Amino acid sequence: MDYETSLSWRGPYWYAGRRPKRNSNGDAPEDLDVALLNMFERDGTPPTALPAAIVVDIKNLIDGDNEAFFDWLQRHIRALPCDVPFYILSDGDDLIPDGLQVTAIIDRVVPDDVLLMLICIHQRSLMRSEEAQLRRKVFGRIPDFGTAPHHTGSSSLMVVGVSGRFLEWQDASDQKVEVVGAFDGKMAMEFMSMRAFDAVVIDAAFDDAVEYIRQIRRDARFAGLPVLAVCEGEEDSALLFRNGASDVIVGENRKETLARRITSAIRFGKRRRLADRILAESQMWLRQQITEGGLSAGEYTNYLETCSNALAVRGLDLWEMRLQPESFGLEVSSADELDEIHTTLLSIADATSRDEDLVCLVKDLGPVAVLKNEAGTVRLQKRISSILTHTVR
Repeated sequence: MDYETSLSWRGPYWYAGRRPKRNSNGDAPEDLDVALLNMFERDGTPPTALPAAIVVDIKNLIDGDNEAFFDWLQRHIRALPCDVPFYILSDGDDLIPDGLQVTAIIDRVVPDDVLLMLICIHQRSLMRSEEAQLRRKVFGRIPDFGTAPHHTGSSSLMVVGVSGRFLEWQDASDQKVEVVGAFDGKMAMEFMSMRAFDAVVIDAAFDDAVEYIRQIRRDARFAGLPVLAVCEGEEDSALLFRNGASDVIVGENRKETLARRITSAIRFGKRRRLADRILAESQMWLRQQITEGGLSAGEYTNYLETCSNALAVRGLDLWEMRLQPESFGLEVSSADELDEIHTTLLSIADATSRDEDLVCLVKDLGPVAVLKNEAGTVRLQKRISSILTHTVR
C-alpha cells in the first residue's frame, strides 16, 4: 500500500469526541484545534484557518440534536475555500444521517496511527482530484488516448469471499452500483484489471482477509482504492486496519448504517478513479508534446498561475525545477547532445515524480518539473544526480 507518513497540508483539527493524534512532522499546535460541540453549543463560527481534517464520533453527539449539529457543521464546511477530509466515526448500531458528504465513515475502533495515516492518504487524494480538475480546465480534454481498463466502467463494488452474504451487500448498495463477487483475492485481481471498481468489500475469514488486502495493496493501481474488511470481533480489527483496510465492519450493522458506509466508500472511490484517469491521460499527452516541441509558454504560465493559486488556499507553495544540464554539472557540446540529455532528464523526472506533479517540455524554456512540495524537489535532485553519476562520463 502507498502509505502516507506526513500531511500534505497542516492545520488544526475540527473534532467532536475524538481528537486525532499528531505526528512528529510539525503539525499545527493542539491549542488551535476546534472542539466542535463546544462551538456548536455557543452557535459560534470556527476560526478561518483551514483544518487538516474534520473528525466526528457520532456517539458523542447529544440525542435529538444530531440534525441541528450536522446542519450547523455542514454550513461551515461549505464555507471552507477547498475540500478537506471529513470523517464520521461509528459502529454498526449508530444511526448516521442521510445526505452527509463525508470522505469516509470509519469504525471508531480505528487505531490512532491508522486514523492519521488515512487523513494523510485522503489529503493527497483530494489534492490529486483538484490537480486533475485543474489540468482539465487549463489543457482541456485530452483526445485520442485510450483509458486503461481499470479506469473504465460504471460504478461498481467488488465483494471478495464466500461468506454467503452477497445478497446483503447487494441490498446495502445503491441500485445504480453493480456488485460483482469473487471467490478469492486472485480472482478479484483478475476482475479488477479488466474494469473499474470504486470500492472493495473483503468478507472472508481473518487470515484470508489479510492476504486478500495485501494482494490488492501490492498493486500500485489500487493503492488508494477504498477497501472495507469484515470481522466478527474488535480483537481482529486493528490488524485489518494495519494491513491496509480503509474501514473495518465489526459484527452486525444496521441496514441503513451499512448502506451509508458503503455509499461513502464508493463515492470517494469514484472520485479517485476519475482523477486517476485524467492524470494518466494527461501524462501520456504531455509525453506526446515532447515530440512536438513542448507546451507553449502561454499554456505553461497559465498552469503555473492556476496551480499556485489553488495551492495557496492550503498554505502551500509550488516548486519549479528547471531540468537543465548545467544544474547537474553537465557540459553540452552540440544540439543533438542537448536533446539527448533533455530526454534523459525528463525520463528520470517522470519516473521519480508523483503523477500529480507536472513533468513536461516547454518551448523556448526546456524540460521542467513542477512539484507540490519541497521534499519532492530534494528527492528528484538526488535521483537525477545518482543516475547521471553512473551513466554520464
